[in-house]
Amino acid sequence: MALPLDKGRMQCFYVLVHGRLQWAATDPADDTDQSRPRGFYCHRYVLAREVAEAESQAFSRVRSNFDKQFDWAREGRAMLNLEAEEVTVAPFRKLLKATNRGHTFYTDG
Repeated sequence: MALPLDKGRMQCFYVLVHGRLQWAATDPADDTDQSRPRGFYCHRYVLAREVAEAESQAFSRVRSNFDKQFDWAREGRAMLNLEAEEVTVAPFRKLLKATNRGHTFYTDG
């Protein structure tokens, strides 16, 4: 259940992030294109004063994690476009949970 938004005060936000991947042109001999993900979903809990700030923090964390986890992201083989599918106020206790840095990938358009 989402709590009421209190502008100006720090709050915990739940941000559901949808990432879309746009792959760079590849060598025609490279047949790995079939297994390349088209996008993913993940979520982040962040501390912010407003929705825009929460989205910005969540996107920054997702991009940072991608750069650490995936060489194709570091090497610029795919462009990452992020969008917030859902942003809601969440209980502060959610910030105390271990960070979930996982992603649920999909391959279909």
